[in-house]
Amino acid sequence: MLRPQRKMSYNRNHNLIRMQIMDKLARIFVFCLIASLFIACEEDKQMTEPLAPYFGVAGSELIQEFVGESDTKYVTVSTNREFKAVSSDPTWCNVEIINDKTDNLKITVSDNEKPKRRTAEITVSSSGFDNIVISVVQNWSATITTDKSYVLLTNKHLEFSLKIRSNIDYELELPSWISEKSSQPDGTHIFEFSPISPGERSDNIIIKAKDEGSNVRVAVPVVHRERIKKIGSWLFDDPTNLVKATVGKDLQIVRNTAYNPDAQFLSVEGPSSTNKAVRIPVNCHFLADHGMVPKEGENYISEYTLFFEFKIPAVGRFYTFFQTNLNNNDDGEIFVRSAVPPTIGVGATGYAGGGLIKANEWHRLYLSFKPGDVKFFLDGEHFHSSTTSQARFRLNLTGVILCGGPWTKKDDNEFDIGEISIWNGALTIDDIKELEGVK
Repeated sequence: MLRPQRKMSYNRNHNLIRMQIMDKLARIFVFCLIASLFIACEEDKQMTEPLAPYFGVAGSELIQEFVGESDTKYVTVSTNREFKAVSSDPTWCNVEIINDKTDNLKITVSDNEKPKRRTAEITVSSSGFDNIVISVVQNWSATITTDKSYVLLTNKHLEFSLKIRSNIDYELELPSWISEKSSQPDGTHIFEFSPISPGERSDNIIIKAKDEGSNVRVAVPVVHRERIKKIGSWLFDDPTNLVKATVGKDLQIVRNTAYNPDAQFLSVEGPSSTNKAVRIPVNCHFLADHGMVPKEGENYISEYTLFFEFKIPAVGRFYTFFQTNLNNNDDGEIFVRSAVPPTIGVGATGYAGGGLIKANEWHRLYLSFKPGDVKFFLDGEHFHSSTTSQARFRLNLTGVILCGGPWTKKDDNEFDIGEISIWNGALTIDDIKELEGVK
């Protein structure tokens, strides 16, 4: 009978412990609920009570100093209220409010172009507070600036502009080859310059204060470069216009009517089925206005390259490629000589290329002239050089006679020309190989 009593006692104790735990949990829940309600009430109280208004600028930022150039600075207005800012002189001192907590006031000044110190005030205001005044001071310094740090020129355009900004009176010192054409109220100056032969020259445009007591000056480097380029070319593909240029100016036909009044320049078949050519009659020639620019200190053209695509009808005769004497009363400069086999040259350069020229075949001849360095290049082959520097090879500034012999001699002969081209400098062997596709 004792066993059942122990079991009942165990159940009573277990229930008691469980009730105690539940009671504690209930107490904790009630406590947390009361605490959360208290905290919520406090937050509501804080939200309903407004923050104390504030408005101010640090004393170190109440004076803003600028140099003479345009610039921007930022000031922090510490506030939790809306505010306004107004400049006393917005013609040069501008203010802008930025939507931020710090650096929320932007102050911008323009260049001070007047030779004196200037001041302005920025008034910052907010309802319920005294205005805050920020003093803006811009000092003055003599300045000269340009819109270009350097100028690069070519013969393509013989004018250029340079815009100068300055708060002082200034004057210009120009290289001898540059002159001022005009100027505009905004400081833009228009300059013109003379062309050059292939090469380079450089100098500086100096802009300096007129006041001798000021050492303000700016130097703008000017570089003028001109590369060797084709300045004249004639292909003779139009039978109705045999003087038409593809580069440069049209040719001029010159006939010796005293020798042959009926001489005609004829359109004939060219080097290929798509090309035409011209047949040059005896004692007649073309006159080319090459338009080349002489080197500094020269009144003639000393460096150039001529190209002829030609075909002779027979060997044992003279054929003239060009003549520098526009009176045409002496020998031309370079010939196909009447020797058999024919050679190319003249006494001053020597003759060479024997066996290279065939009758009734098209040939491509380059003649590169530079005093002391003359090169002959035929059909992809550099076949002759000369160190001559004789004046006879200098081109007249007004033009050159092409494909014709002197009036006073009758030993010139007609031949066919498929192309003539002129470069304004002496092409190198590598230049010519590149043009001809020779490796």
